[in-house]
Amino acid sequence: MTRPEARRVKAEFKQVRTILHRDWDPIGCGVPLDEYDSYAWSVLEMLHNKASRREIEMHLRWGAEEAMSSPVPKERLALVLDKLMALSAE
Repeated sequence: MTRPEARRVKAEFKQVRTILHRDWDPIGCGVPLDEYDSYAWSVLEMLHNKASRREIEMHLRWGAEEAMSSPVPKERLALVLDKLMALSAE
């Protein structure tokens, strides 16, 4: 990976991380910024691989409901998906 590519991926990661931390946030009690990094990386990879909105939704729903036992309301998840899908359109 070239330096410009690495910088681009790092910037994209930060955007996804911010959306997950600020808007998705299943735990919701002032978690550290890096709390959802594993999800941010997997979502970024999914976006790069042109995953569907539904695939990303299922991944985040699984993370919140199964892995963290903290479901995210449908409306909030829809907002997160809107923002993530907008990133992939850029």
